[in-house]
Amino acid sequence: MNKSPTGKMDAAEAGPANEENGLSTMDASASLVQQQIDELAQSIEELQQKVQDERELAASLCGSLKKAASKITVLEKEKEKWKQKSVKFEEVKDFKRDGNKEINEESKDVLGQSLCSFSVDSTGEPSRSKRPTNLLQRPSFYQESFSEHFFPVHNQVDGEVTSSQHTRKKLSIPARYAASMARRPCAHLSVALVFSILLSFVAFRFGEFKVEVNNAGWWSRGTKISNRATQELLVSSNREDLFFSDKVMKETGRDVWVELQTVTQPNWQGGNDGKEENEENDEDDSGTLANVCSGKWYGSTKMMSRGERHMYAVWKTKNANSKNDGDVESVLEEDILYNLCKAEKETLTILENTGSCYKCPSANGVDECISPYSLVLLARQYLANNYTSEFTTIAATSIPCDDLQTLWTPSAQLEFTTLLQTCVNRALIFSSGNQTAGKNKLGDPDECPFSRFMPTVVDDLFPGSNPPTVRYTSSFYSTKKSDFVLGQMYEDAENKNYDGSDGNPLSGVYDTTESDFYDFYSDSIVGRDMILAVGSAGVTVIAMIIHTKSPFLTLMGLLQIILSFPLAYFVYYFIARLVFFPFLNFIGIFVVFALGADDVFVAVDKWKNARHELPYGTTEQVAALALPDAAYAMLLTSTTTAAAFFATAICPVGPIVCFAVFCGLLITFDYLMNIFLVFPALCLYDTWILNGSKNKCVNFDWRCQKAIADDSNTTDIKASTRSSSPASRNDNIELTVTDIRHNSLEAEKHSLIHRILSAYYSMLHKFRWFVLVIVIAATILCAVFAAQLTLPVSSEVAILPDSNPYQKHRSWSESLLSNVMAKGEGSETSIIWGLTPADTGNHLNPDSWTTLVLDKSFDPRSPRSQKYLLGFCDRIFETNFASKISNNYVCPMNRFDKWLKEQSKSNAPSDAYLKNCDGALSVPVGHETFHPCMIAWTKEANETYVLEDKGEVKIIQIRSLSSVVYDSPFSDLKKDWNAFEDWLETERSAAPTGVNGVYSSSIEYWWFDTNGQMLKTAYGAAAIALVCAAVVVFISSRSFVLTFFAAISICYVLVAATACLVSLGWELGFLESILFAILIGISCDFVIHFGHAYTMYPGSVNRHYRSQFALTHMGPSILAAAFTTFMAAVVMVFTEITFFQKFAVILFMTIVHSTLASFVVFIVLCDCIGPSEPTKTYDRMRAKLSCSQ
Repeated sequence: MNKSPTGKMDAAEAGPANEENGLSTMDASASLVQQQIDELAQSIEELQQKVQDERELAASLCGSLKKAASKITVLEKEKEKWKQKSVKFEEVKDFKRDGNKEINEESKDVLGQSLCSFSVDSTGEPSRSKRPTNLLQRPSFYQESFSEHFFPVHNQVDGEVTSSQHTRKKLSIPARYAASMARRPCAHLSVALVFSILLSFVAFRFGEFKVEVNNAGWWSRGTKISNRATQELLVSSNREDLFFSDKVMKETGRDVWVELQTVTQPNWQGGNDGKEENEENDEDDSGTLANVCSGKWYGSTKMMSRGERHMYAVWKTKNANSKNDGDVESVLEEDILYNLCKAEKETLTILENTGSCYKCPSANGVDECISPYSLVLLARQYLANNYTSEFTTIAATSIPCDDLQTLWTPSAQLEFTTLLQTCVNRALIFSSGNQTAGKNKLGDPDECPFSRFMPTVVDDLFPGSNPPTVRYTSSFYSTKKSDFVLGQMYEDAENKNYDGSDGNPLSGVYDTTESDFYDFYSDSIVGRDMILAVGSAGVTVIAMIIHTKSPFLTLMGLLQIILSFPLAYFVYYFIARLVFFPFLNFIGIFVVFALGADDVFVAVDKWKNARHELPYGTTEQVAALALPDAAYAMLLTSTTTAAAFFATAICPVGPIVCFAVFCGLLITFDYLMNIFLVFPALCLYDTWILNGSKNKCVNFDWRCQKAIADDSNTTDIKASTRSSSPASRNDNIELTVTDIRHNSLEAEKHSLIHRILSAYYSMLHKFRWFVLVIVIAATILCAVFAAQLTLPVSSEVAILPDSNPYQKHRSWSESLLSNVMAKGEGSETSIIWGLTPADTGNHLNPDSWTTLVLDKSFDPRSPRSQKYLLGFCDRIFETNFASKISNNYVCPMNRFDKWLKEQSKSNAPSDAYLKNCDGALSVPVGHETFHPCMIAWTKEANETYVLEDKGEVKIIQIRSLSSVVYDSPFSDLKKDWNAFEDWLETERSAAPTGVNGVYSSSIEYWWFDTNGQMLKTAYGAAAIALVCAAVVVFISSRSFVLTFFAAISICYVLVAATACLVSLGWELGFLESILFAILIGISCDFVIHFGHAYTMYPGSVNRHYRSQFALTHMGPSILAAAFTTFMAAVVMVFTEITFFQKFAVILFMTIVHSTLASFVVFIVLCDCIGPSEPTKTYDRMRAKLSCSQ
């Protein structure tokens, strides 16, 4: 169908197309048409007279007069088109009649541009309206919108003129708001700034915001397994107080049972990690000092206690990681032991000078710090033949380091090594709880000569090494734990005052048993890493100032990004009521700087494109068209990114939920601040430019002088047009508009980036089928590698990189035999009656744990219940997934039964039995006798795993040994959990009422649940984000085929980025689990833009042209956004916190593969099998739906 120059469908299209077939009809209407033409000719003469009389309106009406004259000539030559032309003349006549009251000085140029769009040939006759052969000649989106909203449209029904009324398409609410913003930009900008700054002040002043590393909360909460573990851990951490509740009540007035059931307890892994303010003066702590000086401190639990916060060093020999014992140097060698002795001496001197250690009287009468517990201390005891642990004796026979080196002969070393092996073997046997543990170790165990020996002096490979080799060892110093002393020691460690040897052949690192140095350093580098966020901001500023060529717009864009952080925190804290702010949230700073600039680019580009298309439009008119379009485009991309973060909030791990919510809010407020700050700034910018502002803060140009001169010429043309007479303006308007449109297209066509993209498309198009095969193969290959992503084997949340000395301290400590033994040959699992699995605290706040929730249905008094509990241990220990924690372990109910039998046969039974058991011979006891009798036995036997309150047994707990530990493979943990749970489910179904609420719990199962929940989060969040992305892509493209292409592209990004992470040795840890959703949310932004550009032109257009058009028109903007995000990720790589580094790598991989997916995968799919009419199916479905309604 033909269209009139205004873009509206001609009414003649509905008339007869063939004159021969409709001759009779044409003859019948000829007279009517002629009459209308005469009337129009008369109206034209009146309009021409008006032009002469009203010179101010001539510039706008001159074009319409030309069109009217041209149409008269056409109608005279082509009668079959007269009806069509008469409609147009009627339109012009009515516009003059109805528009006189609305035309103002500001809109004359706009009207002239629209009405002068007819071209005139060399003879002065109007040229025939033709369907443009070049798609670039078609009216642009802004030109069509301009005609719809600011040019009257004639009402037609079935091709017939129904009335002389004319209408304009009503502006949408966003367009009207944009127009209002353009009328009062300063007011809108001022209100937005004042309101956002006020909320930001409230957020930071009253929101308890602080910059620190809080490494708590990294466990699942609210799940079946975590609820079980929560209740069991609460009981375990308060077991002594619960067992001696009567004594606690008398001494302190605390009712422990009531307190635990009514008051939410602080988390066992809360923000302070159990640290409390030490207000006592360590110098006056006579108890600690006596313990240290008596030698009881050596090898005691206080020496290694986290709460005592003693400083200790971990030492590593050269080549300690070698698998061949012969290639590894041992600490027991003469030179290395000497270096260790000297290092300890130097460190001890620093501690003495700063008063950081406990001092005891020495043999020479001078108080001095006691020697650290280490291999050096044991070697001195061996050489002095003094194996006592009393400090005065040790100090009296202490051997200087030089003498130690001399006395450390090969024979002495060999004999000492043998003694050390004996002590280690003995420790392993006692740790295992049975004599069979000593087999295949070091032979028959003998007595260890060293009193209070602790396996902290050797590593886990020492028992099986041949020759015996100590790769890792430690030195425990008896230091004070006041905050001042800890700060002083940390400062000395930072200044490298403590001797860490020279690294050849021994290296040492220092920290406390509570990892205080690690936490101090982590807190300090958060601020330093935030400085790099300024670098990220610098990259963003440079990119924005180059792209916008306006310092003013760059400033507004920077304010948009900066203010989004406190505004997001305001909603996060005051509305979402999220108190916990994990350090992971600080990644949001890099996210908003990396992605926030993209919105600025979109807004500025949309405005400038509209201004280029409508050079004579007012600021209000351009704003009404460009700003809603920009807001819609940004809404699509912001929705997918924010949804990706919010989707991750399904994870039951608190810090990840907080991170997801906060980053989602950041993206949301970045979008809102773009509307409320950047949009009015664009209106001000445009007004200043139209007023001829030369202020470099408003606008400057990077281009060469020739281009600037060309712009000056164009400006001169505009100026002359506005200052000339109406007649001269009549000739200049058409030339100026045409030249501007032509020059704009030519400049776009011949710019460097467009030439590069055009050449790229030519090459891609030539080999498109070959590239498609490569894309499919690469996607499949990446999917295979991505499937190899595994779960981590450690629950440790590493904040610092492996090269950091405090992170080394953590890593090296894991190799000490004492830590390995703490894990045991298996893990302890508790089987519990009397507790209800629950977590009543705030799951998103680690400082809010839970209350104690008892199982009210628990009642073991019935004979059947007692017999069931009595036989439970025999049944569970017969399985292959549970065993006794030691050979002599007896379950509480079995011990109780044994006690009853012994007491009933005893000639002198205990008072507890006589007073409470009513002569019971064995289990079961009488219904009324059970509680008092069993409680009496627990007090006599000190059985703390049976707890009572107010004369009733409330909790019974059995301990068993599982075959897995927390760092076992995920599949092994899952298998063990399922076996245990399936067996218990069978037991619950067969158990009598009152004891059928049994369940198992262990920290290992909790860790398994945490890993499993994050795995579910990865899949669930990815699915949610993928669905959201698909919906947004479909909304933007209105094409099912393009949505499918976008899904393929996103899947490529997902598997390709994951495969790269697998190649880097990554695991699916806490941070990596949110990778999938973030990948989808960010990667689909580029595809959305390409899909929208592909569907820009309606009707049937060749897929190759559509693909080329999408690539060349959206490619530059996408590349600019990709470059900005890429550079922000590069800056982020230089941070020291591991989480920040990992997120930078993730962001880097996402951007790289998103760019490849959009420029290669999506474009090649469109170029090979893309639809020529992408919206055809959608349009048909919409039309059918409209008809049905």
